[in-house]
Amino acid sequence: MLVASGFRVITPKTAAQKQKLQNLPAGNVTMIKKGKKTYYVFPDPAHNQAYVGGPKEYRAYQQIRADKKLAREDLQDAEMYQDATMEWSGWEGGEGVWGPMGGPAPF
Repeated sequence: MLVASGFRVITPKTAAQKQKLQNLPAGNVTMIKKGKKTYYVFPDPAHNQAYVGGPKEYRAYQQIRADKKLAREDLQDAEMYQDATMEWSGWEGGEGVWGPMGGPAPF
């Protein structure tokens, strides 16, 4: 998702850069201000690299995450409702019990 959002992969070259990479919280994007610029860094210390982007890339990343979350929720809903074994007729539901608008049927 990070690369798709425009983040660049960087590899630390000096010991100081490697130490900075190790000090970043794993599994999180960290905002870093350098002068008047803002950077967002996602460390991957296991591969000795980091993903770096600016505000534009970070917004794109957030949008992709939100879209993916909605898609996952839609899929879960679809899977829940597709269960063909839910034979609604066996539940004695429908207009005969609940009435035409979902309320109790008149007796």
